[in-house]
Amino acid sequence: MRVMKLSRRAAVVSAMAGVATAAVPAGAQDLQQGKPITIVAPFGPGTTNDIIARLLAQDMTVTLGQSVIVENRPGATGNIGADYVAKSRPDGHTLVIASLSNIINQATGNTTANLINDFTPVCFVGGVLYAMLVPNELPAKNVAELVELARKEPGKLNFSGFVGGVPQFLGEMLNRAAKINTVMVPYKSTTDALPDLLTNRIQMWFTPVASGVPVYNNKQARMLAVTGEKRTAVVPDVPTFKELGYPDMVAEVAFYLLAPKGTPQPIIDKLYRAADKAMQSPKALESFRVQGIEDKRGGPAELSAYLNNELRRWGEIVKLSAPSK
Repeated sequence: MRVMKLSRRAAVVSAMAGVATAAVPAGAQDLQQGKPITIVAPFGPGTTNDIIARLLAQDMTVTLGQSVIVENRPGATGNIGADYVAKSRPDGHTLVIASLSNIINQATGNTTANLINDFTPVCFVGGVLYAMLVPNELPAKNVAELVELARKEPGKLNFSGFVGGVPQFLGEMLNRAAKINTVMVPYKSTTDALPDLLTNRIQMWFTPVASGVPVYNNKQARMLAVTGEKRTAVVPDVPTFKELGYPDMVAEVAFYLLAPKGTPQPIIDKLYRAADKAMQSPKALESFRVQGIEDKRGGPAELSAYLNNELRRWGEIVKLSAPSK
């Protein structure tokens, strides 16, 4: 009888172990059914990261057949959300929607999570160009006239920015490229600078195109140029800095999904297919068109190449922008 009891117990343990063992390979190579997928937006509600993440979540939920939710973890120019995902389990259930801010963070040494070493690239999910607007009362109708004015009055024209942010580097890049001296006025965020632009307290406002379009369309200020390789469809009459003779003034804020390092490739591929399908949905395309979000897509290989190139490029920009000792 004792032998019988031991055998039954051993059989139960063996069966449970068999189930557990069988579950490990499947769980390691595919998403766990019934477990939500969380897309972490490292900025607050209403930001472009958040808007794109929520558009993706709706369509990916249907495609994957399991819940996809968005969680905002703002702070430290995107570092808090990125760090959280980097330390998460690499099972495909926790992603971050990152952007140029995360690249600049790493280029300036202002981060703990490394975009190359701590993440696995999934795909691009859109992009946003920056625009430069000037007050209506400023006597400069185009970039050439603005540069001429800045050269006549060195140190008297101001541009908006925040330390370590894209607008700061755009202003400094224009200073260097045009050989002018304009001064950054720091703000907590890009939109905080708008009232001072409208009253001519600052003379240049670097802002995402989506934020600048309503101001431009309402003729509250003039949009002189955008930072794309080519013009944007939402304001096709506004030239690029590149076509005006400033090829270094190219900055697209690409948005992209990253998973923790070590996430299995079959899971990455599945997430990429679902996200790419969501990017092509009529709802997403219309939302992107209205808000000036560029249709930027590409998979893990394209995103990996982009991250390496942009980290190198912005590393050089940061060095050139550093004050001389």
